[in-house]
Order: sequence, then structure tokens, then C-alpha cells
Amino acid sequence: MPAEVRRVRPQDWPHWRRIRLEALADTPTAFLELLGDAERRTDAQWQERTAAAAQGDAHGLWLAWEGDEVVGCIGGLRYEPGDDALVYTVYVTPSARSAGVLDLLLDAVEQWARGLAGVTRLRLEVHEDNARARAAYARRGFVENGAWEPYPHDPTRQELEMDRPLSR
Repeated sequence: MPAEVRRVRPQDWPHWRRIRLEALADTPTAFLELLGDAERRTDAQWQERTAAAAQGDAHGLWLAWEGDEVVGCIGGLRYEPGDDALVYTVYVTPSARSAGVLDLLLDAVEQWARGLAGVTRLRLEVHEDNARARAAYARRGFVENGAWEPYPHDPTRQELEMDRPLSR
């Protein structure tokens, strides 16, 4: 059965917590948050964060489901002012990789961003050593734009910026 992607709902907080902790353990350099910090978050904090991502236009979070199991996540954030939307917290569980889940997640964020007035570009940051993610984003039309920032947990490494025009 193909995955289904939908915006997170407040009651999805345990599923969001599980996939987020898995993501931080599986690919720590892909995220700015550390696993230990996320593990210390209380249930109330997970609930609050999930509820905030479930509504409004400023940012959102989507989960990919295979039946009752979450197999991926992605976030979108609108910067004001500006013409871009940031794609962040992208993760697909190993068993669902190469099954089109990433494409479904990116499609969900793109659809959300198209509904935001003035947004013309999607942008993301990816760790320089994450060749698999860089290739997957390139396949979806993202290109490195030359901008980068030091990776916060190891300033000798870089977070590379990639972007692409938002299709209409």
C-alpha cells in the first residue's frame, strides 16, 4: 500500500515524537536538534509543538503514513518578509526509502507553499556529508546556490543551501 501524507493533527503527537526521535538517532547530522535534547522534552511539550504545527500558515508539519505507522516527516516554514519557504525536518524511515515517500512529502510542502501569497521559491539546508539527501533533492530540482553556514554541532563542517523555484 502506498504511503499517505497528511498534515499533522494535535492527537498525532506520539507518532511525531517517535519518528522525530528515530530521525535524530538515524541521521544526527541531518538535523540541528540533538537526540538528547528531544528525549528530554516532556509529553506536554510534544503536544504543544504538534498542535502549533497543525494549524495556521506560518509553518506546518506533515507525516507520511503506511497504514497506522508513520514512515516519514517534513516541515515547511514561511519566512516574513520574503519570497521563499523553508523545507526542514525531512526524514524517511529506512524501510520506506526508495518507495516514493520523499516525493510525496515534498509534494505536500510544495502544495502548502503554493497557497502562500508571494512565495516563489523552496529552500532547504543539507549537511555537506549527506550525499544521499543532496542527490535526492537534486533529483527534485533543488540546486546548491553557493550559500552555506557552519554546522552548529561541528563548525568545521557545512550546511549547504539548496533551492528551486516553486512550480505553479
